[in-house]
Amino acid sequence: MIQKLSEDRLWSQVVARAWSDEAFKQRLTADPRSVLAEHGIDTPEGVEVRVVEDTAAVRHFVLPPCPSDELTDEELIGVAVADSDSRVCGDCGRCGCGCRRCRCRCD
Repeated sequence: MIQKLSEDRLWSQVVARAWSDEAFKQRLTADPRSVLAEHGIDTPEGVEVRVVEDTAAVRHFVLPPCPSDELTDEELIGVAVADSDSRVCGDCGRCGCGCRRCRCRCD
């Protein structure tokens, strides 16, 4: 869990920089593996890495890979709740942007 929180914080910092630096954002979308590695986020070799941007007209939802073991309904609910609790909307100030003007939709 600590590793996940650390990676989430690193990703939040990358997002904040991409919001404020167009050249960085272009580099991030063109060569995400290298840019993420520069910021301490390792990606497994042999795995394709893509960074996409939501717009006013397009919103992306990512389906995580299905677990290899069969889960009970209770376990599935627990996974969904735990996963949703670890994500932030990007508007709450916890995203790492530091602007403090963000409105929280996470509560």
